[in-house]
Amino acid sequence: MRVDCAGRHGWPIASHGRGIALQLIVVLACSGLVTACSGKGPTGVPTASATAGPAVFDDAVIVYDFYDSSVPPPYHRSLELTVDESQSRLVIDSYGDVLADESRPTPPEVWSALIDGLAPLAALPIDEAQEGCVGGTGERVRVSSGGQVIVDLAVDECAGSNELVSVAIGAWINPAREVFPTTQELAPR
Repeated sequence: MRVDCAGRHGWPIASHGRGIALQLIVVLACSGLVTACSGKGPTGVPTASATAGPAVFDDAVIVYDFYDSSVPPPYHRSLELTVDESQSRLVIDSYGDVLADESRPTPPEVWSALIDGLAPLAALPIDEAQEGCVGGTGERVRVSSGGQVIVDLAVDECAGSNELVSVAIGAWINPAREVFPTTQELAPR
């Protein structure tokens, strides 16, 4: 079963009872332990420790894509959320037709949360897409910094594969998504 995260955000979050919730708590708790090792470098530029993940510079850009499952156009909603230290932009589309294109300033606490959560996110184990699985969704996280792509995660969720990874990505990007109105408000069906 797929449910809307608190019915508010327009994020597909899988729910299969206590097992998933417990596993998510463990993933997020471990993420917090790794994140605690990161901080600000001597120049005030956010960095990650050598064991926590890639270094992130002032020019970092985070691009999150959500690819909706194959459903009729009135119901299909894919999105691209681009975030840098000062600006966030959300584009919602249905098979290439742009339904909403909004920009907002990036709150400093949102930027910090994304940067702090980057190392544990980059370390998540991702399963290969299942052959012949149809109707799933996909997500991609790309982070560019210092002129290089430092994180590139592509996740297919179908028939339960990568469910926990998708939940963790959703929890990580949610503060940036909440800067904007819900998908339903921006692109009503």
